[in-house]
Amino acid sequence: MDLVVRRGSMRTVRLLFTSVLFFSLLPLCVAGTAKPPGTIEDLPVAATWVQLAQPVATADEFGYYYGTSVAISGDTMVVGQRYTVTGIGVAFVFVKPKAGNWNNLTQAAVLVPSDGLSTDLFAASVAISGDTIVVGSPPSAGCNTCGAGRAYVYVKPTGGWSGQLTQTAELTASDGTIGSSVGSSVSISSNTVAVGAPGEMPGAAYVFVEPANGWVNMTQTAKLTASDGVASDGFGTSVSTSGSTIVAGAPGANGSNTQAGAAYVFTEPAGGWMNMTQTAKLIASDGASFDQLGTAVGVSSNTVVAGAPIASGQVANAGAAYVYTEPAGGWSNATQTAKLTAPDGETGDTLGSAVAISGDTVVAGAPNRVCRLIRALGYPAGGAYVFTESGSGWGQSTAQVLTGSDAHNADILGASVAISGRLVVTGAPYLGKYLGAAFVFVRF
Repeated sequence: MDLVVRRGSMRTVRLLFTSVLFFSLLPLCVAGTAKPPGTIEDLPVAATWVQLAQPVATADEFGYYYGTSVAISGDTMVVGQRYTVTGIGVAFVFVKPKAGNWNNLTQAAVLVPSDGLSTDLFAASVAISGDTIVVGSPPSAGCNTCGAGRAYVYVKPTGGWSGQLTQTAELTASDGTIGSSVGSSVSISSNTVAVGAPGEMPGAAYVFVEPANGWVNMTQTAKLTASDGVASDGFGTSVSTSGSTIVAGAPGANGSNTQAGAAYVFTEPAGGWMNMTQTAKLIASDGASFDQLGTAVGVSSNTVVAGAPIASGQVANAGAAYVYTEPAGGWSNATQTAKLTAPDGETGDTLGSAVAISGDTVVAGAPNRVCRLIRALGYPAGGAYVFTESGSGWGQSTAQVLTGSDAHNADILGASVAISGRLVVTGAPYLGKYLGAAFVFVRF
């Protein structure tokens, strides 16, 4: 914080005291993550989740909002950056060295669109499964002359991820129109890609199944919609897929309350994906107006998580993540199995703005979280909460907040999250005055 002395000594003292107080308290907010260990062997025995790396793009890849989107699968991580000096976003691929560790991450490849435009939001969303990466490219919000949006598929080259790569295939909607916002969200599981189009009337999730001979430019295999959908629902704002299950969020959906939100589950028919409405609709038993359940969704095997960033947690409007477990007879309309909230949550934290799930672990981003010690100063640093299911179920989950080694005021850490096994990655797209950052954490 710069001090500017204009009139009188009292104002100078007041500003100086505020600055000293802020910087004195800040280390207490990020205690435990201030010095990332070099390797897994360096981690303290008592640790649960500890920062392991902070991957950085090469100096010649200057841009803004690095960490807008993140994804991780096995030894490969993807970080989306929404803007570069050309006005077109990029996605960075990082690969764990075979003879090294995650702390030695170096940028392996840069993914770009061959036909990208400055009005696109390329890398607004990213997803990865094995050797295949999907990057969403919706048009800029409010652009009345832009296209419907699209998603790009990148398949790992024979020689590995390296250099600057253009897409293997481009995925588009056969019925997409201006304002559809195709690519606002993307997900991939094996050979199936789901792409959200919340601006489609009344919102849609498009399914693309890889052809037998590999990915090529194509339109959708199927279109998923909500049986009760209306234009303002935002259906497709978020999508997630796992095996034969696809989940799509509709944060603007009305239930008994305005914009309480919902998540829709689709199960692949025996004959393969086809145009269809939901198998089940998931809502919150305590859903209130403007909770916006479905802002973010995730699915892993038989468990779904849906974020509701305006829901009440320990206090009003702190945000929450709702967990749903598939019944023995298959998915059907249901309310939550458990509601996950931050033990230190405060009004406006927006927990659930981003969510991810893997097995017994849920990650929920709270990009507007402010450390209690500096809340009075109003500087949101953000955080990502990790909830681990206990032996007695999700209702007794343990929680830990991840804050990043150098994340500080207005960085909105937790705006994007991803998980793969023992690794969590979270984006902080505002770090360093909107340059952005990504952080990798490991469970020890």
